[in-house]
Amino acid sequence: MNIREQFLQNYLVHLKGAIPRELCDEWVGDYFEHTGIDESAPASWPDDLNGFSKTTRTVPMAEASPQAWEAICELLGGEECIDERTRVFANGFNLNANRGADQPWEEPSAQSPGWHKDGWFFRHFLDSPEQALLCLVIWRDIEAQSGGTFYAPDSVPLICRELLEHPEGLKHNHGWGRLIEQCRDFREMTAKAGDVIILHPYMLHAASQNPSGRIRFMNNKVVSLKEPMRFQRSDGDYTPLEASILQALGVDELDFEITGQRKRSEDFSRLVEEEV
Repeated sequence: MNIREQFLQNYLVHLKGAIPRELCDEWVGDYFEHTGIDESAPASWPDDLNGFSKTTRTVPMAEASPQAWEAICELLGGEECIDERTRVFANGFNLNANRGADQPWEEPSAQSPGWHKDGWFFRHFLDSPEQALLCLVIWRDIEAQSGGTFYAPDSVPLICRELLEHPEGLKHNHGWGRLIEQCRDFREMTAKAGDVIILHPYMLHAASQNPSGRIRFMNNKVVSLKEPMRFQRSDGDYTPLEASILQALGVDELDFEITGQRKRSEDFSRLVEEEV
């Protein structure tokens, strides 16, 4: 099954071993060296270890992982369509050291807390270019019950319909998570160091517990388009991302126009919108 078929069938593509293990080991080792954290002594870990670490290194995606870069370009219509600012991997890790470790393990479900749609730096429209793909970049093995992201593939059509019904645009804190009540397909991400999991931008996901005693190292990598998506092309040559949204809505094409104003923070920081 090729990349396009995988994405249309599953709303994700799991690329195994896309980043060299040596680079993963180097960057994780560098983190421990610079922070002085002793992973073998959890009692000594700082309280703020669940969250984002400081970014000190970047590498072009095409250099670090030609496989991932090729897949991303295929899904979005080519390298020329991708915002240059989002073409790198970085070591600003999303860490999960011990979230919920003091509670009994709960499988992913509609009752899991924190279901959300990414994209806090822009106003959301069906054709938004800002969050074209969400890539989970795995820097260390994630076994079961070790902090792997929860995700719900059947949430994609729900989000698509929600956005279609609001051409005026929706705020990033719209309350997307309430749609999880309509989902039935709940999964826990497991992966090996070097894997890159490309998620549909409209997939609800949530943080999970990590009682494993090992720190999870991952990135939530945003890939942006330069221009909004198009759902009405005379030649029918839709990118896999555009085709997935049309498929989710059950249409072959869509005459879609926004009625609100596009807003975004150019530095990718949280967008502050006036209450409406």
